[in-house]
Amino acid sequence: MEFFSISWATFILLLSCALLPQQIKADATGGGSLLFLDNPHHRFFRTESLASESEEISMTQSDVASTVSVLLGFAPSSSHSSVSSSKLDGLLLPNPFDRPRCVFMLEARGIDQELLSELDLTKLGLGAYNYRQLVAESSQTAVELPEDDIILESLNEFSGDECDIHCIEQELVDLASWLGGSYTAEEQLLQGKFSIPLSKGSFLNLDLLKRADQIFAKELVSLRRNIRGVVSMHDLAEGSADPALLLMGSFVGVQALREHYGQDDISCEGLELFLNVAAKLLDSLHLSYGGQFVGVVVMNDNAVPASEGMFNVKLSSRTSRWLTEKFPAAPNSTSAEVKLARRALAWSTAIILLIATLMGVHYLFNMPLTRDTLLYSNVKLD
Repeated sequence: MEFFSISWATFILLLSCALLPQQIKADATGGGSLLFLDNPHHRFFRTESLASESEEISMTQSDVASTVSVLLGFAPSSSHSSVSSSKLDGLLLPNPFDRPRCVFMLEARGIDQELLSELDLTKLGLGAYNYRQLVAESSQTAVELPEDDIILESLNEFSGDECDIHCIEQELVDLASWLGGSYTAEEQLLQGKFSIPLSKGSFLNLDLLKRADQIFAKELVSLRRNIRGVVSMHDLAEGSADPALLLMGSFVGVQALREHYGQDDISCEGLELFLNVAAKLLDSLHLSYGGQFVGVVVMNDNAVPASEGMFNVKLSSRTSRWLTEKFPAAPNSTSAEVKLARRALAWSTAIILLIATLMGVHYLFNMPLTRDTLLYSNVKLD
């Protein structure tokens, strides 16, 4: 009897040890997802051969940060492992001279793999895209970038014109028209009906009297308005040198719908509309930046606190990975000491040459004829 009790205890212990790694893996994954939106006319990501194969590949937040650095044309973090390098090689095209150098990175909260699995991504009109599972981490991950040759723009703190309640109302009308839907205004502002067609022929109907619906609509308006401001600024500065550009922002509209409706159809429809808007905004960035733009949509339901986000940017003095033949060093990169030494050497050489020339001319005109046997060898003197 004692033998059987020991055997059962051993069996349970072995079974627990076998299931523990799978449980840890499930907990670490956190139900996150990644969408890398590409330019279908100028690919920067590899073409997926089988969707089932891509769904089995997972990436950590550190892998995502390294991917963004490489897309911007810079070397990844020094702590980048060989495993992470193989994941990047499987995602990015191998040409280091052909990077977009412009990335639209959006963190969408309140979206787990279960909610995303209810959508058929191939029928949403996202264009070219790659899917990966996200292994969420418990803290923020830094995207390491150099201090120079980079522009950072926060879509949540974009320095555009303030938009009051009347402005938001008009933006809702424009947004509905842009998406092929309609917005029916009421007597009181921001209390109308928002109706947008979806891929399956259905409509997403939002009542802005409900707080969750209003948050979702305002998030879409803010995102579109900020991207439009970035495009306008780029068009005004057309012709000047374009440094690398990173647009970072967060979207909490789907999270608001899930907190109010739960795992209902409207939450899934809201996610579909959000992805459609993100793809359309990326198309507008393609038009403005000559196709040199990609999108990274990070979706996770178990992220760090909303005030922090999953990613931040850490600026360092690392040099660019681009070769100097493609991007030569700026003329003003020489130090002041070297410039002063070169200028002093040039002036001293010029002064010495000038003095030597004047002395030569002086002695030539005052030289006795009898002393020059070469020039006046045939001259007969009386």
